[in-house]
Amino acid sequence: MMERERLHDRIEFLGYVPHSSVRDVLVRGNVFLNCSLAESFCIAILEAASSGLFVVSTNVGGVPEVLPPEMIHHADPNVDSLVESLSCAISGKIDSTDPFEFHRRVSQMYSWQRVAGETVTVYDRVIARPQLLLSQRLVRYKTVRHLAGFVVWYACWALHCISLFSLWNGGNHGI
Repeated sequence: MMERERLHDRIEFLGYVPHSSVRDVLVRGNVFLNCSLAESFCIAILEAASSGLFVVSTNVGGVPEVLPPEMIHHADPNVDSLVESLSCAISGKIDSTDPFEFHRRVSQMYSWQRVAGETVTVYDRVIARPQLLLSQRLVRYKTVRHLAGFVVWYACWALHCISLFSLWNGGNHGI
């Protein structure tokens, strides 16, 4: 494609980029294009926005929750939608993007201290919940659709029986 469209002087394939050089590569651009078909939380679009780039990304998984609308344009995961979104970003967003403001906003939205604190909060809530009896857990496992629920139910029951046999057989003296 690069040869057919004569883009040799406009495209550079970098290959592996060490983490310490990612920012230096990103700041060379104006728009970051993320074409994932599945994504839970895309660190790459955070790095791009933090480096001052406007982001165009497929609207999949958790991507819509990562950045506010003024920092990202979402596209359906198909070529036509990506081309349209990229064209909109190039024609209307590049000139109005303030790289320092993007960096400041991403820095305020995300920090490892905040992520760690939120993770601890989730774990604390889970630990505070009352522990379910085996019979209650087995009922929940049966609600999983199709064969998976039966497999999980059977595996849980089998592991419980093995644990009871192990305890009965004197298997808890080393714990």
